[in-house]
Amino acid sequence: MAALALLTAVAGAAHRPVAAPAAPAATPSSLRVVAYNVRMGFGLNGRLDVDAVARTVSGTRPDVVLLSEVDRGWLLNGGHDTLALLAGRLRLPYVFAPAADPVWGDAVLSRYPVRSGRTRPLAAHGAPTGAQALGVTLDLGGRDVAVVATHLQPPPGAGPVAQAREVADFALRYAAGRPLVLGGDLNTEPGDRAFAEFTRAGLVDALAAARPVPTSPADDPRSQIDHVFVTAGLTPGEVAAPRSTASDHLPVAVTLTLP
Repeated sequence: MAALALLTAVAGAAHRPVAAPAAPAATPSSLRVVAYNVRMGFGLNGRLDVDAVARTVSGTRPDVVLLSEVDRGWLLNGGHDTLALLAGRLRLPYVFAPAADPVWGDAVLSRYPVRSGRTRPLAAHGAPTGAQALGVTLDLGGRDVAVVATHLQPPPGAGPVAQAREVADFALRYAAGRPLVLGGDLNTEPGDRAFAEFTRAGLVDALAAARPVPTSPADDPRSQIDHVFVTAGLTPGEVAAPRSTASDHLPVAVTLTLP
């Protein structure tokens, strides 16, 4: 009950269309992580198509999905709870954290139980849209893994350097020595100052071996602004950024071998 109360506090009005999963009998050897900016379910054709987003995510064979720009009932798309609709199609429970407003933000979907969660609003630093960092703890059969989902918002004419520093600090403190996965739409490319804030903090670029992995724009990807970082000990393996027009971004997926 205490854990449920905490998750409800993180998620606001928590709506879970899929029953919470049981912890696995044994710790899995790997974790398939996907980070995807879904643009509230709107494809490049300008139409809301939750089924297309679900097919794209499902094709990556995810264990954990980190979503950016997910909404819980914006009037823009007719008031649909896009997150609940997507989670139902994927059969994955979720935790949601608001960013710009109570019905727009980031989420973590997981086939493994979520034991606890915490969210931290990020300072805007002149950016027009709000941002946050959502940390959740996954129970992988008696082994905990910390996962942090975020969507950095750069101020006009600059990179999201200050927010990147905030998120890296929050993530490491939240993980407290446990294996850590951090990902989302970070609005920064490898080599940028904001990107360097994560590597300077000791995090490892899980997509480095597969570069370039461009994710934006979806119809002609040239920029790699969606990322996954991990702590040492989590070993990155297969990386994919499958082509899709279900959003203006492509998803990035990576298999992580657990220590």
